[in-house]
Amino acid sequence: MKSFRTILICTLYSVLCTLSAHAIERTILVGPKTIGKAWKDNIVLEARHFTDAKAGDIITVYHDRAKGTAQGAFQNPQNWQGVAPEYAYFGIKGPFRMTLTDDILAIARTHGIAIGGHDYRILYVTIADAADYQETIVWRGTPVQMKADWSVSAEIPAQSLMNLHEGDALRFHISKVQAGASLKLMDFTWNAIDQTVDGAPVGGEAFTWYILDNAPLLKIQLAGGGMNTALRVGGTGYRLDKIGIVQFVGEASEDLSQAQRAPKEYVLQPGEIFHGEKAFPNDWSGNLRISAAPFQKSTENDVLLISYKIDPAAKAAGVTPQLSLRNGYTWNEITGSAEPVWYPLDGNDVVYLFDPVALDAVKTRGFVLTGVGFTLTKIELISAQ
Repeated sequence: MKSFRTILICTLYSVLCTLSAHAIERTILVGPKTIGKAWKDNIVLEARHFTDAKAGDIITVYHDRAKGTAQGAFQNPQNWQGVAPEYAYFGIKGPFRMTLTDDILAIARTHGIAIGGHDYRILYVTIADAADYQETIVWRGTPVQMKADWSVSAEIPAQSLMNLHEGDALRFHISKVQAGASLKLMDFTWNAIDQTVDGAPVGGEAFTWYILDNAPLLKIQLAGGGMNTALRVGGTGYRLDKIGIVQFVGEASEDLSQAQRAPKEYVLQPGEIFHGEKAFPNDWSGNLRISAAPFQKSTENDVLLISYKIDPAAKAAGVTPQLSLRNGYTWNEITGSAEPVWYPLDGNDVVYLFDPVALDAVKTRGFVLTGVGFTLTKIELISAQ
């Protein structure tokens, strides 16, 4: 009897371990957060979310109000470069995802991850354990090296994709990746199967494409079955080694207790060009890009009134709160000077007076506000007449 109980307990324990092997998809950011025009908006996922993350874990951004030309990006908040070539920019339609690597995790645990792009609104962001995504290799033909002239492609038969469903992903395992490598997916008629994979940048060891609506799936199915070519994989600067179908097998958690909340969004009032809460932390990762649009009718009689709250943690760390206005293209000071002008923050609003050079700069290029040790709350454009 004891032996039977021991076996039963061990069996139950084994089952529980198997069930718990699939971690729950957790929400780490709750929106909304509007990512507007001209690559000026972003939100940084806090580094704390990545303390226990592992290579292979998946970040998913759920969104709405995406325009046809909308693009997403996962960026390093320290230098605003893509965390990997394939995540510097990409077209978006439905939810978009990023697979964490050791290199990306090194950035995320130090600086967090910025989600940017243009023309969509973030609703919420989740992280899921790699074990929640199950991959089945469906094509392992002769490796195909993509040439610089885009003349080479791999033909994938319909029978390899028969178990592909909406919500699944195709993972293209690659090697011998060159600078500027791009991937293009085409249907059996040689047309791009979707705009998001019509020359998408690739890097690392794999590129993952999620089937987020029925349109591209229908194009694959129209090819028929068997050995008919249903998908052509082309591009330049990489070698295609194998293809897998990735499916989500986990569960979603409804617990939001540890989720980061996006700052409340406001409707801009006349004269306001920013209103909200934008943190400029002690690691110099805070930047806000303002487009040229608000300044088209400005004169030298206009001034910028910049309001903020000093971060108590900055003073505690011995950091001097300060801000600077920069040319968003050359990163020089807004007037063109190579040496930036820093405005120390003492609790009073910063008043910026335009000279002819600065006024021309903002009318043609806008500006980037950067700094450290404060939370920006408002920028107003006011006539001093």
